[in-house]
Amino acid sequence: MREIFAKDQHIVLVVDDDAAMRLLMREAMEQAGFDVKEAVNGREAVDVFSNIRPDIILMDVTMPEMDGFEALQKIRSLPAGEQVPILMVTGLDDYQSINKAYKYGATDFVVKPINWLILSYRVRYILRANKAIDDLSVSEEKLAQAQKIANFGNWDWDLSTNKLHFSDELYRIYNIEKGGFGGMFEDFMKLVNPDDREAVKIAYDDALQHKKQFSIEHRILMPEGEERILRQEGAVYVDSRNLVIRAAGTTQDITKSKQAEDKIKFLAYYDRLTGLPNRFLFKERLQKAISNAKRNKWNLSVIFINIDNFKSINDTFGHETGDKLLAEIAEKLKRCLRNSEEEASHRICDTVARFGADEFAIILEELSDLADAAVAARRIMEIVAEMIMCDDREFFLGSRVSLSVYPEDGETEDVLIRNAAAAMTRAKEQEPNTYHFFTTDLNTKAFARFALEASMRKALERSEFLLYYQPQINLETGKVAGMEALLRWQHPEMGIVSPVDFIPLAEDTGLIVPIGEWVIHEACRQISVWKHQGLPIQRVAVNLSALQFKHSGLIELIESALHKNTLNNEMLELEITESLLMENVEKGMQIIDRIHEMGIKLSIDDFGTGYSSLNYLKKFPINYLKIDRTFVRDVTESSDDAAIVTAIITMAHSLKLQVVAEGVETISQLEFLKENNCDLIQGFYISRPLPAIKMIDFLRNWRLEDHERQ
Repeated sequence: MREIFAKDQHIVLVVDDDAAMRLLMREAMEQAGFDVKEAVNGREAVDVFSNIRPDIILMDVTMPEMDGFEALQKIRSLPAGEQVPILMVTGLDDYQSINKAYKYGATDFVVKPINWLILSYRVRYILRANKAIDDLSVSEEKLAQAQKIANFGNWDWDLSTNKLHFSDELYRIYNIEKGGFGGMFEDFMKLVNPDDREAVKIAYDDALQHKKQFSIEHRILMPEGEERILRQEGAVYVDSRNLVIRAAGTTQDITKSKQAEDKIKFLAYYDRLTGLPNRFLFKERLQKAISNAKRNKWNLSVIFINIDNFKSINDTFGHETGDKLLAEIAEKLKRCLRNSEEEASHRICDTVARFGADEFAIILEELSDLADAAVAARRIMEIVAEMIMCDDREFFLGSRVSLSVYPEDGETEDVLIRNAAAAMTRAKEQEPNTYHFFTTDLNTKAFARFALEASMRKALERSEFLLYYQPQINLETGKVAGMEALLRWQHPEMGIVSPVDFIPLAEDTGLIVPIGEWVIHEACRQISVWKHQGLPIQRVAVNLSALQFKHSGLIELIESALHKNTLNNEMLELEITESLLMENVEKGMQIIDRIHEMGIKLSIDDFGTGYSSLNYLKKFPINYLKIDRTFVRDVTESSDDAAIVTAIITMAHSLKLQVVAEGVETISQLEFLKENNCDLIQGFYISRPLPAIKMIDFLRNWRLEDHERQ
């Protein structure tokens, strides 16, 4: 696609106060062949525009010092400012900002989350359209051709005769012959979708009455029944007596861009397999439902549905059959919706969503009695239990249902969802095809949690904890550059207990502090052993939990462990998450500065999944950024993940940080990271986490070139 602009590289001005967003936009635009300039707020955008005259502007709505709306107005008042296309970047459902942007002269808007590929095409599309409009004065032939390229047409309405003049392109957009159009305003209104006619008439009447510009979107129905979406932009003209004499404007076919926006919205908020809302949209709808319930003083219920033994179906018949069954269950549950066309007695819920692999969630509003929720739960189990014919086989599925109720079980969406999930744990302990309401004693996770906690309290004194180590490889040298210490629990009865099961419990109970203290001492002890064995140990990274990081004795603990094992401080690395770093920036800065002064390396774990601000991140003395495995997993298949990873690497290097990619499992992932100048990698492709004794052989025998030949 780059050859389109090969002769004259277009300049894109990116305006956003978020450094990460600017980097991602720069990466997307530069890959598309544009020259990118940046501004951090509206005031700087106005200055940059005056100096370089960009060809197009991508501008965030919300910024400090001067927001996007004020900057938009100021740029429009500058020389050449009327012609430059300006795309405003706003939230997906922020309709007020969208309307305001058009009012102030925005060319178009971009919704978050951004699909970078579609954005680059849209920028190209708008630049083409803008160039076409600039060439209108050359000749009528060029005008018609430009309008055809841009799906743009113009019209002129003479108020004295009530006659409308359409450009050639407008006839094509409306799919009518010149002779088939009467040319009166009433004839135009007949082309508008009947459902939109009132809104269009109001827009025109308001513009004529107040002698102002207007913009409106409306639908038209084509002769074949196809629906198109058009955007009308118009202005009103007066004579010397200030009497309205004519109106003129443009019409653009925006059907494809609307379809693209709908696709973006679907990908962000809906499950691809079933077409149901995903957990993100479910939470948004639940938040609104809670607001309605609070305002109207009624109850609502969150209902979880788990399909029994679904894993065995996947294992026996394959995932394709499993997917078909899930899609069929989704269709059954859709018929529960109150806005469906089914018989009223069958419509029992307001929202149904797919919440997990084999789990669905429902919002039941306007409850007058908890018995209504129980009736709904029984009806849902009956619906799921109905026979499903799939791949010439009959399937009879069971389910378990759990419920939490507002306001008894919680007053926020997160609490209600958490409590419904807790109730599901209890439901799974009972017979199939049963439902269970949340009760407060489930907050303690019942006996299993207590038993695990009791065992964990004894685990330290019984020396049941141990450390595994996963190596990190320098992609430039191919050598082992360090390793990460990973905690494991060797339970005398349950065997190796996954950290997923016991770390959250350790954090909830505060046991993570003494366990974390043991981890630091043990890691330092092991480093000392390897050092005296002459092994090439550079550094070992240890994860710090939130409670450890906040603990008053953290610095003394680190000093004690290093001194006891006579280690150089730079051999120890501490990992913290970005969300932890941002919990208390001022306090976090004090702790980080002290650790840095000791010469201990610091890394940000799971980067890209939290909420930290780069404005703060650059102030912390960090040495490494670890890219979360969720981005690395699909980096060779997903253009979005590839853009995110390359942007993080570029950003980190600009801040003089090294980048560690986690979860590297394939040679193609390794090659991508190497090509994009990632510094270090770790993951199963190199080695699974190893106990200390096996790590000795790895350190003595490791050769990257040997590994790549396998």
